[in-house]
Amino acid sequence: MVAALAAAVLASGCGPTGGDGGQEAERWVGAGFRFSAYGPGRDPGAEYWLRVGQEMAARFDGAVPETIWIVSRLHGDGTELNFPAQPASPLITAAQDDHNQAALELFDRHGFRVWLQVEPGHAPVEELIHLVLERYGSHPSVVGFGIDVEWYQSTERPEGKPVTDAEAAAWLAAIRSHDPSYRLFLKHWEATKLPPTLRDGLLFIDDSQILPSLDAMVAEFAEWGRSFAPAPVAFQFGYPSDRPWWRQLADPPRDIGQAILAAVPNAAGLYWVDFTVLDVFPPGPETGFVPPGAASPANGYDPTPRPIVGVKIYDFEGDLGTLFAEWKELGITTVFASVELAAREGFRELAKSAGIELYVIFPVLYAPEELAEDPGLYAVTADGRPAKDDWVQFACPSREEFRQRRADQAVELVRRLRPDGLSLDFIRHFVFWEMVAPDDDPAGLPDACYCPHCLRRFAATLDRASGLPVDDPAAAAAWIRANAAEEWIRFKQETISALAWQIIQATKAVRSHLRVNLHVVPWRTGDFDGAIGRIAGQDRAALGRIADYLSPMCYSHMLYRPPEWIASVVRDVAEAGDCPVLPSIQVAPAYREETLSVEELEACLRAALEPPSAGVVFWEWDAIATDPDKAAVIRKVLHEPR
Repeated sequence: MVAALAAAVLASGCGPTGGDGGQEAERWVGAGFRFSAYGPGRDPGAEYWLRVGQEMAARFDGAVPETIWIVSRLHGDGTELNFPAQPASPLITAAQDDHNQAALELFDRHGFRVWLQVEPGHAPVEELIHLVLERYGSHPSVVGFGIDVEWYQSTERPEGKPVTDAEAAAWLAAIRSHDPSYRLFLKHWEATKLPPTLRDGLLFIDDSQILPSLDAMVAEFAEWGRSFAPAPVAFQFGYPSDRPWWRQLADPPRDIGQAILAAVPNAAGLYWVDFTVLDVFPPGPETGFVPPGAASPANGYDPTPRPIVGVKIYDFEGDLGTLFAEWKELGITTVFASVELAAREGFRELAKSAGIELYVIFPVLYAPEELAEDPGLYAVTADGRPAKDDWVQFACPSREEFRQRRADQAVELVRRLRPDGLSLDFIRHFVFWEMVAPDDDPAGLPDACYCPHCLRRFAATLDRASGLPVDDPAAAAAWIRANAAEEWIRFKQETISALAWQIIQATKAVRSHLRVNLHVVPWRTGDFDGAIGRIAGQDRAALGRIADYLSPMCYSHMLYRPPEWIASVVRDVAEAGDCPVLPSIQVAPAYREETLSVEELEACLRAALEPPSAGVVFWEWDAIATDPDKAAVIRKVLHEPR
C-alpha cells in the first residue's frame, strides 16, 4: 500500500498543490518555535511553550501558532526516541517515559500546528515515521512529520546524505498512510541536499546560521525561497551564532520574521530556535525560572538565563566529586577549565549533573609548543625581536596555515568535549600587559607584528605601499609611524577580528548553541594612548558583534589599580563592545609582593558585579581553595539578595 502511494506521489508531478486536496492552497503562515530536549538547556514546561508559540504568532497578522517538536535525537549511529516504543531496528532506542504527551494535549486545545521531527542518523526513516505517528497521530494539532537532513545517514558532522525524489516520495507515502492530509518537511541549509524535483506535499526548511547581518540572512533566505518556489518554505532563526547582530534589533523575532515575509512570497513558517528562546521569551515567575537580565546597556537580551559566577581552573588532581560539591556550595555556576582538565574522565559528566556550565579555555596565539617546533612562526616586534617576554610568547597572527590549524584544533576540542562554551584567550597582538603599570610610557609598549608576512599583507592594503620596507622591521615601523599610523592600527584590529570570526564560525558550525567568551586586555578606550587598539589590536566593537561575552581581565591588584577601577573597565567595554561583559578578577597576588587582603578582594568583587556586568569570573580556583577567609567573603557577597 505504501509503495503504491509512493509511486502515485512521483507520478503526480511536481506542482505545488497537487494531491493535497487544497491543503497547501490555503497556506496560512505558521509562527512559533523549534523545541528539543537539548536546545534550551532547561525546560520550563508545556505552559511556557504554549505562551511562546502564541506570542510568536501574535507578531504576524493572521499567523497560526506552530512548532517543530523534536521527538528523537541523534544517538550513536542511530537515534533515540523520547517516548516508550518497541522498535525493530537496533539503531532506534526509546525512552522509558513519554516527554511529549502533555504538551501535545495542550497544543490540541489551543489550535497549534505541530510538526514532529526526527534526527535519524543511520536509523530506518520509515520505521521512525510509523513509530512516531502511531503514537501521536491521533492529536489534531499534528500536521506532519519532519526530517533533519543534516543528520540523515550522517552522525559525525551535520552534513547529511542528499535526499532523492524517490526517498522523499516513499517517506511522504508512509506519512500519509496515517492521514492523507499530513505533509513532510525536509530541513537543511543547502538546497542541493533536498529532492531535486519532487515538491508535492513537501515543506522545505532552511536552518542556515552564522550570517553577518539581517540583510545577509534575508538575501540567503530569499534565494532559498526561489529555489523551491512555488512550493512552501520555512525558516529557523535566532541562533546564538547570529546573536551579535540580532540582539541589536528592537524586537528580533518580529523584525526578522517581517523581513523574511517581505522578501519570500512562498514563506509558510517562521520558527525561533530553542537555543536562545529563554533569552528572548523570558519564562515568567510561575515557572520558577529567573528571567534573564539586561547585561548590555544597549539591549535587553542577555545570552545567559542567570548571572554567571565563574571560576578558572587549569589543573586538579583531587576528588572531582568533592570539587563540584564545593563549587555548588560556594555559588559557582560556570567553570572555565583547561582542555586537559575538561578532558579528564568524569569531569564533564559531573559538571552536567551539578548544573555547572563548562567553558573550555583555548589559547589562540599563545603557542609555545608550536613555536618551539618552528621558531619562524614567532611574531616580530618593531625592533626586530621575536615576540617573547618571560613566559609570554606569541605566534604571528597572519599565517594562514597556522590560523587554519588553530581553527581546526578548536573545532576538534568542541566536537570531542562538547562544552557549553569556548573561552578564547590570547586573541590579540603581543604585549605582556600584566606588567604594564599605570604610569608607564605608552610609547614604550611593544608593537607587533612586523614580520615580512604581515608587512606584505599590510602593504597590499595601501595605495602608497611602494616605500614600505617589508624586510626591515625597524625601518618599516618608522615608515608606518610617518605615513600610515591609522591604517596600521586598523590592519592590526582587522587581523585579530578576522581570526576570532574564523574560529567562532567554525566551532559554532559543529555545535550551534556554543557560547563564546572572548578575553580582552583591561585597557579602557583612552588608556596608554588608545593601546587597546593600537597595541593589542582588539576592536571591541567588532569583537562584540561576533562573541557572546567580552571578558576583560580586571586584575587590579596586579596592575596597581584600586578596586573601583574594575567597574570603570566593565562600563567602558560594554559601551565600546555593545556586548555582555564578564569581568575576571584575581583572588591572590601575582607579579608583586604585597598581599591581596580579604577586604580588597571583597571590594573588587562588589565592583565587578556593578551594572552592566553579566557576572564575575575568579582567577583562579587554587587561590580560593587554599584561603578559607577569601572563600567565606566570596560566599557572603554571592549569597546576598540582589
